[in-house]
Amino acid sequence: MTLWRLVLVVALSLPAGWFAELLIVRGPTEEPLLLPLRLGGMSRRRLLTQVFISLGFVLITLRFDELSFGLLAGMLTLYTVLVALAIIDSATYRLPDRIVLPMLCLSIVWITAVALIDGNPEKIQFAICGALVFFGTLLVAHLISPRGMGFGDVKLAALMGLFLGASSTTLMDAVVLVLWAMVIGFAMGTVAGLAILVRRGGNHPFPFGPYLAAGTMIALLASSTFLRR
Repeated sequence: MTLWRLVLVVALSLPAGWFAELLIVRGPTEEPLLLPLRLGGMSRRRLLTQVFISLGFVLITLRFDELSFGLLAGMLTLYTVLVALAIIDSATYRLPDRIVLPMLCLSIVWITAVALIDGNPEKIQFAICGALVFFGTLLVAHLISPRGMGFGDVKLAALMGLFLGASSTTLMDAVVLVLWAMVIGFAMGTVAGLAILVRRGGNHPFPFGPYLAAGTMIALLASSTFLRR
């Protein structure tokens, strides 16, 4: 990646950080999401959020430098929303529908349009496959243990599965990437859950969304290794 592109990516991450802050502040409330948000001084959380988003933008652009602008823009937007949702879930144990569902609908439209414009209509099938596999697997887990796997996590899985599939080149690759995302997310969540159990004792609420999101981003960034290409 050239220096000017690196500068451009970092510059774009700044408004993305502001957007993430808007979601974090407004998402769990009933306030309209798109009203102007007045931000005070740079809090520690807000600074860390911006650092995470800027670093993620650089890593995603480096990894997917060959992708079309449309799909890359979708990936960067997904990452921004996942960072915001991870922070919200950690604080409130909720993944607000008013963020997840619009993002899911917009992503379906965006991925479909980009695939057709780029002349890769098969990407639509791969995206749908990834979404169905991720959603279906977590739905089964939710039905078996609703307290262990919330339905918010299931809906989030559909969103993440779309992009896992869209970044694949075959239906099998889409399934493999989703499985890796789940394995990594569940492994990280299990370790974190055990650490909380040992530290606090007893039965405490536990947000699983952040670990599913982390598993998804790791699977995307390491997809060439997982898929051996």
